[in-house]
Amino acid sequence: MGVEIDVSLTIQPIERKEWDDFLKGIPQGSLFHRWEWQDIIEIGFGLKVERLGLFDGEGVLRGLLPLAERKMSLLKLAGSALSGAATPHAGPWGAVRLQDVLPALEDYLMKKHIDYVEVRLPDMAGKDSFEAQGYTVEELLTLDLAMPQDEETLWAGLEVRCRNAVRKAEKSGVEVFAPATLAEWLDPYYELSVGVYRRQDKEPPFTKEYFTALWQKLYPTGDLVVLLARYEGKIIAGGIFPRDKNVAYYLDGVSNRDYSKLMSNNLVQWEYLKRAQALGIELYDMVGANIPSIAKFKKSFGSTERKYLYAYRNRTVAAKVGRSVYAKHSDTIKKFLKRS
Repeated sequence: MGVEIDVSLTIQPIERKEWDDFLKGIPQGSLFHRWEWQDIIEIGFGLKVERLGLFDGEGVLRGLLPLAERKMSLLKLAGSALSGAATPHAGPWGAVRLQDVLPALEDYLMKKHIDYVEVRLPDMAGKDSFEAQGYTVEELLTLDLAMPQDEETLWAGLEVRCRNAVRKAEKSGVEVFAPATLAEWLDPYYELSVGVYRRQDKEPPFTKEYFTALWQKLYPTGDLVVLLARYEGKIIAGGIFPRDKNVAYYLDGVSNRDYSKLMSNNLVQWEYLKRAQALGIELYDMVGANIPSIAKFKKSFGSTERKYLYAYRNRTVAAKVGRSVYAKHSDTIKKFLKRS
């Protein structure tokens, strides 16, 4: 987040130019702080995202805070990031101390009558600050791959079983390609997504509107790669890989289980890694390692675990009751939210 400066902060909405200009001054990429990303999750998940600036006592912009809001029944929820919005981490971004941000955030939430708030950060550094403000803190896992400079080293970093899977997919005739238009991939990719979640008796988390927004907001600037795997003329797998500056993300992946023996998922990842290297990506965030089978797959590419923080606070009694109900009936509630 940069060099931290101890200041008293205030929070207020800012316009796009000020937001974008601030991000230009930060060398490390953070997709989930981009203005376009807030547009994407507003369209894809029906949220309202406040683009908030963190200002010091002299009115100097010190940081950014995207804060998504939604109503659930009578409750007003806010998050940076909010659960279910395909945003693994967000929180304040800039040269600010978390212990200065949280009191300012509390003032803002009070004025907005927010019942419940949650924050996700890319590491665990803020644990003590959150707990001091009455938040419950949980530790989550993701997997990162530091990108080497050459393809030979990249290939050598794959586990033996992963290299064998890539070779098998290639020898079987699986072809991986990058569609150049939305129409080429939207329907087949969405159908695969529906199939993946149908096997779990769940609704797919992402809509066509979400995928469309991703493409329209990120592809024209070269910040989105979509890859599809084709076998005997049929699309059998795919992956979505956005980036910001030097950081890339494995946002979503789908496949047809009937073709699992072809190892198409491994080939999709390998083909993306080569593209990422050519794009100058330095860090590949594989986004999530909390499901053992998925973590095993991601680790086979040479990635390593990183702990990150999830903190939440029930600001009202109603929110405490509501969170308890949500924990017991989350699948039903998600289906309702998708229809609403």
